[in-house]
Amino acid sequence: MTSFVRTIFLSTILLIIAFCFSNCRGSFTYDKYVKELDSLKVVLEQSVDQFKTIDSAVCFKAYSKQYTYSVYVNTHLKDTVSKTVAENLQKMHSVEKGLRDYLLYRSYWINDANISINQLLNLSNDIKHETLEEDEALEFISQEKKHAEQMIDELKGNTENLRNHLEVFNQSVPVCEAFLKTLNGGVLPELIVPEIK
Repeated sequence: MTSFVRTIFLSTILLIIAFCFSNCRGSFTYDKYVKELDSLKVVLEQSVDQFKTIDSAVCFKAYSKQYTYSVYVNTHLKDTVSKTVAENLQKMHSVEKGLRDYLLYRSYWINDANISINQLLNLSNDIKHETLEEDEALEFISQEKKHAEQMIDELKGNTENLRNHLEVFNQSVPVCEAFLKTLNGGVLPELIVPEIK
């Protein structure tokens, strides 16, 4: 083998090794991002599932009671009440905004999370198939991660807040209903179906 052929042969081998090394390094980056996006998608899906465990019918009934009882107390209460009744009426009133917001925004929160889940899935597929330039991919990854993490925080926070609101509501209901019966001849006022706005 002449030195010229040997040089070309060695140069070709070095090029092949360099090419393989750069592809391996690129695939490591690709794997890392795909795993990150897929993990984030799973966490977001779990957050949506947890959020959906809250029964919207139970929340609507609680909100209807809270709304009806507040309206009734505001229009029929003429005298002062005991400390226990006042505290429980205040507790019941304190959950109004949380229940209303849940009923108003529930479908929006779920829909926004599902869009984010699809975006993570699509981005992961684009990276697997290398359809994006590296800079473009990094920008999209940053945006989608930020949005997904925000959705996870919101869903977890809303789930926890709503469970707390329902607990406070359920604790205050017996005292409030007993008091309302004294104002209304022994029966509870007929429930008003509130408009959610």
